[in-house]
Amino acid sequence: MRHGKREDTVNPTWQAKARFPWDTPLCAKEAEIGEASKRLLDAGRSFDVIYSSPFLRCLQTAQRTMQHLGCTDVPVFVHRGLSEVHVPGLIFKCRYPTAAQRARLWLWHSAYGRISRADRERFSRKARLVPTSRWPTVPESEPRAADRFRQVIAEIAAKHPGQRVLVVSHGMSVLASYEALGLSGRLVQVMFAGFIACRSRGQQQQQQQQQQQQQQGSQQQEQEQKPGHAPQQKGEEGADAEGAEHQAADDVQPQKDGEQPKQAHKQAHKQKQAALPTAVPGAGAGGAWSELELDPELPYWNLDVEFKKSHE
Repeated sequence: MRHGKREDTVNPTWQAKARFPWDTPLCAKEAEIGEASKRLLDAGRSFDVIYSSPFLRCLQTAQRTMQHLGCTDVPVFVHRGLSEVHVPGLIFKCRYPTAAQRARLWLWHSAYGRISRADRERFSRKARLVPTSRWPTVPESEPRAADRFRQVIAEIAAKHPGQRVLVVSHGMSVLASYEALGLSGRLVQVMFAGFIACRSRGQQQQQQQQQQQQQQGSQQQEQEQKPGHAPQQKGEEGADAEGAEHQAADDVQPQKDGEQPKQAHKQAHKQKQAALPTAVPGAGAGGAWSELELDPELPYWNLDVEFKKSHE
């Protein structure tokens, strides 16, 4: 998930007055996080653990999301590898930073634990800094930052198998994840609080097995509730004849009330699935990312994805 709306987007003079101009907080009238959280709530999503970029706007986004979802007691880890892209234009708002600007960034990096203590302690369970995480180098290119995000997120996923993990970072992290999954379509823009949802491929198999079991149970209940149904206590020949009779009756049975809407719903669902990004064979980052896929129930939100138009 990308962080919410930044203060400097509505107050352009904020950075000129700030001691650490790259560490912009969220603006007071930010609304995107609440909308994203509502999507997650409506889909029945919650989280067991949260990872956040050390930047203040990401910590605030994580905190507000936890409050909306009612999971304020889950552990929060601050990972330096989820930091903003360290391109001078993004960090310093200039192409060639001065020695004083570089020194101030070094100070912020080295003293991060003390500077952000109040922010880290705002959570119900104090956020912990991942000791093995490292700050990005300066300057950092965007391709190198994308590789960093893919590596860190893959490591986080591998560390928490079977758990629901929320990663709050920056726009490039969402873009890198989209590309790592090898999805069709081009991700043009990640809006504030935009997110992409993934699941393990093993989880898909488990869900399919559960759905099959539920369908079989529902079919058995419907069969038992049919008028004139009696337990099969006949001989094999009688049972076969009765089964054939029921099959013939099913073939000519008139359409039940409500059956057409169900079929229409299924067709609409198929059309919706067809409009979603799909995995492109041979694309993606491979490795740990090959074990992940887009969650079809809640694939993404607040992302601008562009699909190529098919030529008939």
